[in-house]
Amino acid sequence: MNAGLSIEQRFALTRARYEVNKMSRPALEKTCLRLLKSRMEQKNGVQQTLMSNGIMFKIDEQQSGFPEIISEQTFCELLELNVDNSEELPTDIMDIGFEDDDLEDDGLTFIA
Repeated sequence: MNAGLSIEQRFALTRARYEVNKMSRPALEKTCLRLLKSRMEQKNGVQQTLMSNGIMFKIDEQQSGFPEIISEQTFCELLELNVDNSEELPTDIMDIGFEDDDLEDDGLTFIA
């Protein structure tokens, strides 16, 4: 099932393409993380709504659209190497709250 995009959706994508070209790298990184987080929250919301109505199934996480720069194993090794630096990512996946530490402020930086 592949329904095409509406005119409003195509406009939003065109506008996003223009605005992304004007963003600084830190602003672009933060925006990307916000979008990924909201997509995950939407998926969880759909699953919870379905479960509350007696329908239970798993929606797989699709990471398409994001290139894999390093493998999962390499990423885990980098986390372990950075254990001395407290400002780096935590090595414990159960450290809830760290994943959106800096995503809540709206101080995006745009460059012309």
